[in-house]
Amino acid sequence: MLVRVVLAVALCGCPRKADPPPVPVVVHDAAAAVEARPTPPWPELADYPRVEPVRVIELPARPDVPRFEVAGPVIAGDVAVVASSQLGFAAVDWRRGQIVWTKPAGEHVAPPLVRGDSVVLIGECVSPPGVGDDHLLGCVRVVTTAGTDEAYLAIHGNPKKVQAFAAAAGAQDVWPDGEKAVRWRRGDAAVTVDLMTGVATPAASAAPPPLVIQYQDRRWDITLLDGRIVARDPKGKELWATKEAFTALVGAVWLPGQSPGVRVARQTAFDHQPEIMLHDIDATGSLHGQVAVKPAPGIQLLGWSVSPVGDAALAVRLDNSLRRDYIAAYTAAALLAWVWTLPDTPRADPVGVAIAPDAVVVFHDGDTFTVLPALSASQNPTP
Repeated sequence: MLVRVVLAVALCGCPRKADPPPVPVVVHDAAAAVEARPTPPWPELADYPRVEPVRVIELPARPDVPRFEVAGPVIAGDVAVVASSQLGFAAVDWRRGQIVWTKPAGEHVAPPLVRGDSVVLIGECVSPPGVGDDHLLGCVRVVTTAGTDEAYLAIHGNPKKVQAFAAAAGAQDVWPDGEKAVRWRRGDAAVTVDLMTGVATPAASAAPPPLVIQYQDRRWDITLLDGRIVARDPKGKELWATKEAFTALVGAVWLPGQSPGVRVARQTAFDHQPEIMLHDIDATGSLHGQVAVKPAPGIQLLGWSVSPVGDAALAVRLDNSLRRDYIAAYTAAALLAWVWTLPDTPRADPVGVAIAPDAVVVFHDGDTFTVLPALSASQNPTP
């Protein structure tokens, strides 16, 4: 049975032009989702364990606005925050299928960032403020996970110093940069944004921050450099590195009674069929580890998320049709738990995935939020 829930979505924040009436949010229950979207016959996944959504939430996107950027989800307390040029920022309660809060943005948005009990939201200013002779790059809003505004600032900088970033295009990321700043990357350029003043200055590097693993009295800063996994000490001295190349640095793995591991992914092929293989490397430098027995068939890793213990959810593109994408969930022990296929439809937008405390959540097609079963509550892992 199809369940429809209409929510009044209030857009709050600083003064701005009147917003259009909110579009109703539609929530499907699990049975309706299965009935509405027949399982596609994808032979590559025929012998993989399958799950179906717990619920599917259609977000109130504005079709009259171009869909320039889509980002998220990120887990912020009991909600997942997503961003889109067509809806601004929205926090979704994945357990109840409700939007908890929304924040407006212009036609361009950056990925939301969770910092402690706050969420940093960067986007185009709805009502551009004056910044004197500085160059306006956007606006940053800091809110609590409950949606209360803590700060709203114009992001601005010396025109000569931020010129490269202002002209840059491409994928975006937002990372912590000290206690009171964030690093905003766009393409090959990045700026550091002071969250107290909004002042932007060129960042020291546009590279992602390292994965930091601390175990007993030692620390390893792990990076993906030219395809190789490199571990350094806090002073920058190289401790170990792989000879083989990898596609992605997924995260850390913590198994009881074992030293920590580094989970990485590699795009490879077996019997001329493309696949993505997970590898776990001992973070201490022995380079011992394990390989997932069940690879993920596909030509591209679209995105991933990792839990605090190392469970991983991968968004995978199966082929170049741009229609067949799916989520593959692996336990911390590198065992395949399940797969879920996204709707079989042409897809140009990114697929975002995050592991929540009791669910795997996916933001796809610019306006759809799908809640999948938790890894711990899924079917028995495939050995």
